[in-house]
Amino acid sequence: MKTRSRCSPDRRRPGFTLVELLVVIAMIVILISLVLYATNAFQQTSKGLTCLSKQRQMMLAWDGYASDNAGRYVAPDTNRHAWDWVSSVGNNMGPGNTEREEALTEGRLFPYVGDVRLYKSPFDRSDYVRTYSLSAFFTDGEGTSDWNGPPSWSIGTRSRIPRPSDTISMVAEHDRRGHNINGWGINPYTPDWIDQLMIWDEGHFNFAFADGHVERRKWAGTSYSNPEPIEIAFNSPTQLTNIYYPGPDWDWVSERLFPGSAALYGGW
Repeated sequence: MKTRSRCSPDRRRPGFTLVELLVVIAMIVILISLVLYATNAFQQTSKGLTCLSKQRQMMLAWDGYASDNAGRYVAPDTNRHAWDWVSSVGNNMGPGNTEREEALTEGRLFPYVGDVRLYKSPFDRSDYVRTYSLSAFFTDGEGTSDWNGPPSWSIGTRSRIPRPSDTISMVAEHDRRGHNINGWGINPYTPDWIDQLMIWDEGHFNFAFADGHVERRKWAGTSYSNPEPIEIAFNSPTQLTNIYYPGPDWDWVSERLFPGSAALYGGW
């Protein structure tokens, strides 16, 4: 007898339809977007924490110098004087009026800092070796550093700070002249930003205070009625004069230049 072979029918599963493929692709795109967003958020957070940490270490060095010098702070200037915290002069300067590392290592504060990398924020994408500036008000009876404030505005020593936890001592600055010349300051009476803040961290900026703590603050905007973030750093390269920005940001900063001092609010 002849036997017949029994061949099972082809049961292969049909492939994806076009609609199914599009759904899968869309899901993959969404997942990639979520991963990229999370990665960017993590990187921003990490940079923000590093920036805070660097400013905190700079404040430890700054306060250590004062402890070794009878409470007198290092000068916020960037000149050739022996008491200036940075020495941005002569051979310490490179092309385009930029600082070399020697400007940092030959400054008065470097023995207390010990690492040139601490002078620059991780958000700073420029080729500059330094991001941070000391407050222009921390001078010793000579008025403000870098602009013509009266001698009564000088802080100079620990004993002249009534409220150190409310007194700004260091910022990340954007200077249109090639490097952060001398100390950072604004006029405490009118909203003229003589020196501009550098705002990278999604509209945030960090301030260090005289007691050593550091705060991260959101930039509010140009006025109370228009709170949209304004990044000064993008405007200042084309404006070589002081920038006029009134509003809650100027109010907040000006109140922390030298709080508790009657001399500061007595006018010029």
